[in-house]
Amino acid sequence: MRKDSLQNQAKILKTARELFAAQGVENVSMKDIATSAGIGAGTLYRHYAHKSTLCLALVTERIQAFINNNQQYLVTSTADATEQFNVVIGDYLKIREVNMELLKSVEAGEPGRLQFYQSELYQDLTRLFQTVINGLTPNLSAKTLTFRTDMLIAMLKSTSYAFQRQERQLSQEEILTELRQLLQ
Repeated sequence: MRKDSLQNQAKILKTARELFAAQGVENVSMKDIATSAGIGAGTLYRHYAHKSTLCLALVTERIQAFINNNQQYLVTSTADATEQFNVVIGDYLKIREVNMELLKSVEAGEPGRLQFYQSELYQDLTRLFQTVINGLTPNLSAKTLTFRTDMLIAMLKSTSYAFQRQERQLSQEEILTELRQLLQ
């Protein structure tokens, strides 16, 4: 990528992050981002054709750090499988909580959602979750392990997670306990 293109990309991400923090993801349009960044709409759309792909770019670094930290934790941990599940999935719930609006936009937007599910990031997340699920219930077939992992991720999508937190008024700890019991 050219230097000016990289600078524009960084400016877009910085501006979007600031606007989203101040006004909320849903209240900021792509036009607002372009105007605040001092770039043309065409420049913005060349980098991010949809708001969902822009939101994915903002959250990718945080999810990758979560994955890397928890992969390292699992390599060095002497904790039992239940505690490992609690730590990894508990950390994921924290990531979801902090990034709920960004993730909701990614999941709602067709391009961002498809891009996420086809990404190496999603594959890394799947492998991490398979490790902790397999620790809880060893000797699962590959098909069953994949199914349970996919269902765990589906259960934690933004709308479902927000419903459990806000409407059902479950704490993160209660959600974690219920998920673990479902998967054991």
